Amino acid sequence: MKPLPKRSELPKEQTWNLEALFPSEVEWQKALEEAMGYPEEVGRFAGRLGESAKTLLEALETYHERMLLSMKVFQYASLQRATDGTNPAFSRMVGEAQSMLARLATAGAYLEPELLALGPERLEAFIREEPALEVYRHYFEALERRRPHVLNREVEAVLAAASDPLRGHSATAYAATNADMRFRPVEYRGQSLPVSHSTIGELLVHEDPEVRKAAWASYADGHLAFKNTLAQTLQGSIKSYAFLARTRGYGSSLEMALAEGRTSGEHIPKVVYDNLLAIFQENLPTWHRFWRIRRRALGGRLYSHDVPIYDAPAPLVPSPRITFWEAAEAICRGMAPLGPEYVEPMRRGLFEERWVDWGQNQGKRPGAFSSGLKGTYPYILMSWSDDLFSLSTLAHELGHSMHSYFARQSQPIVYANYSLFIAEVASNFNQALVRAKLLEEAKTREERLAVLEEAFANFHRYLFVMPTLARFELQLYERIEQGGALTAPFLSERLTELFAEGYGGEVELDKERFGAGWMHFAHLYTPFYVYQYATGIAAANALARKVLREGEPAARRYLQFLKVGDSVYPLEALQIAGIDMTRPEPIEEGFAALKAMVDELEGLVG
Repeated sequence: MKPLPKRSELPKEQTWNLEALFPSEVEWQKALEEAMGYPEEVGRFAGRLGESAKTLLEALETYHERMLLSMKVFQYASLQRATDGTNPAFSRMVGEAQSMLARLATAGAYLEPELLALGPERLEAFIREEPALEVYRHYFEALERRRPHVLNREVEAVLAAASDPLRGHSATAYAATNADMRFRPVEYRGQSLPVSHSTIGELLVHEDPEVRKAAWASYADGHLAFKNTLAQTLQGSIKSYAFLARTRGYGSSLEMALAEGRTSGEHIPKVVYDNLLAIFQENLPTWHRFWRIRRRALGGRLYSHDVPIYDAPAPLVPSPRITFWEAAEAICRGMAPLGPEYVEPMRRGLFEERWVDWGQNQGKRPGAFSSGLKGTYPYILMSWSDDLFSLSTLAHELGHSMHSYFARQSQPIVYANYSLFIAEVASNFNQALVRAKLLEEAKTREERLAVLEEAFANFHRYLFVMPTLARFELQLYERIEQGGALTAPFLSERLTELFAEGYGGEVELDKERFGAGWMHFAHLYTPFYVYQYATGIAAANALARKVLREGEPAARRYLQFLKVGDSVYPLEALQIAGIDMTRPEPIEEGFAALKAMVDELEGLVG
């Protein structure tokens, strides 16, 4: 491993094509200045929605179009910051774009109260008078279901204006984690290996256990240096959301998250959340068995005691080396059951249009994500290592990006996004199909074990870490809602207790450093997001089995699911694909898939 290059030193092919969004920062600045006038354009319809069907249509189209243009301004700044958090210019750009968006949201705060004041009968009459309003029918219906929680125009304006400062906690955490946090390098055979958010994944599967141990300790200690600051930012974020839930008249933060989510209305029944946590706890013995098998396999070579926590992700066999371009080809082969309608645009994004920013550089934020808007590329950020784990991450993010591609191609602006609840279905579906192809192509025991190692890493994150974080998060919100407070010691102790239950005594925990794990997950700043990873992987594996078993009919249903965006409620979208998430069976199928892999692992390692 070499010292990380500066952002400017990366080859162009390892970076995404932001020039397709704005040719230069000069053009971005012009777009920002133009967006400053959008609040006035949107605000001129205030108090006028009931004038006529034509006025209502013009108001809605103006708001959604101006919001889309403004979001593109924000996206460019946000994507730049994601690749180099040390550049203060990018942080300034994000702050300017956020302020602009807050002003636009404030100017449009009258929309929902005025729409509700018109009432369903008046809106229906307007739809008959102006057929172009028909596209907003689902939006109107979803808004009507939220009527008890939409406040008057003045209060909605205040909440919209407060959205920027209320998000300040996550911005502070982002700056502390990605700009100010430092990690000790790891010494290895006379070399100094840099520890960073973009290299930690590679170091934790290094062939030398001492490198794994030192990297894990360095990463934990870097976070622990900010434990009190980050405890306060997380507490502030939770208090902000709890305040909004209380102000809108919800019984709890969880109730609001299940009802509203990120869109105009999620309407996820609480039974979905409850099913996940209950079935997860029922299946903890499967995870305990998995850790026993790994302890036995690793113990035979290295240890006579519990697997140390830093070796939990250590591979039983080394991953084959695979370049970004080889992985891209493998993913295209794996997704072939969906046909050229899916594979061809994905191939263009990988090989021609530069959707993916995959190089490692100083200041790049940790993890991976897909981000885009109607009319833009569905960009992907990740940090590439030449292994199956990076292939899996790329397949995952391409699932998000292709979901975005189809939804934005098929839906008008108002429905061009999709619920977070179904987002993790598409991403995990890709991993499941690609994994099946890799297992089919595996020629040796070692190759099969390597693919299973990737699968367990994926299932560990989504059906072990994320449900545990969901239990943790729920307890944090309940503590705040009951008047309690969050401190770094409490957060670390509670997180360690929950994970210790999941490890079942089979993994040796360094409690202080392991307890720092709550600082690793920016997901906690998006309320009640983590549980959706677990429901997503369960639904994804059920759908992948349908496609592999049934072929074209199931593939056709799945593609239709990708295209509906926000035009239906998320549970209805999954029903189009053939999954009913109000029932326990999809979650149980996810754990059945895990159990089958544990059985195979035991057979392979003895």
